Amino acid sequence: MKMKATYTVNSHDVDYNGIVNAAASVKYMQETANLQHAAYGPTIDELRAGGHAFVLSRASLDLYAPVRALETITVETWFTEAKGFGYHRNTVMTRGTERVAAMVSVWGMIDIATRRPIRVEEIALGFGPDDEALTIGAPPRARAPRELTLMPLGKRTVVYSDCDENGHMNNTRYPGMFCDFLPTMAGRRVTGVSINYASEARLGSSFTVFGGEEDGGAVWWFRTELENGQTGTEARIALAPIEAKA
Repeated sequence: MKMKATYTVNSHDVDYNGIVNAAASVKYMQETANLQHAAYGPTIDELRAGGHAFVLSRASLDLYAPVRALETITVETWFTEAKGFGYHRNTVMTRGTERVAAMVSVWGMIDIATRRPIRVEEIALGFGPDDEALTIGAPPRARAPRELTLMPLGKRTVVYSDCDENGHMNNTRYPGMFCDFLPTMAGRRVTGVSINYASEARLGSSFTVFGGEEDGGAVWWFRTELENGQTGTEARIALAPIEAKA
């Protein structure tokens, strides 16, 4: 079962290049998933009231064309399968008939108190999977090449504005956070994102960001390391010059 929603792009979701940033694109996609839960149940609030929450395991995102403020976009999302501990979600974003973004993501559900993963059959959803599976260009897993040394770029403390109701840095904050560590985003846009989410970063904690570039800066690899030495996330960010307005 698919869920579709149409949005007018919020002018506060564009960066200084005048285009929607990668993090905002993910927010529109995940908001449509939330609307699917609201329409067919259980809602995200109902899950939380029962002591459960979805957590993102990994996501791959292609951004095919720039999107600008006040444009109309349509987002469609659906599960392709739900088995074991994983929910595989596919999402597309279109502007008219043009596909401007697509994302494939894998989610798990946890018991909030114990952090225990929940098998998909333990929680009944009001909607089922759809057979259509997307194929996108961004790698399904972010694994930096062995020959590439990731150097420390700086530290990041998780603050109030980063966090969701689960008390950790929301997954939608990471694409923008990684771009904050790039030398510049002037005249460039993100065309692909792959992120593995291994360990959550809690409010008030800090982590170190490591990074390294390939192809003259067209691709950047990142890793975050928590205070206890655990890997928090691994990511790949692909960039390209911004095309002129049609």
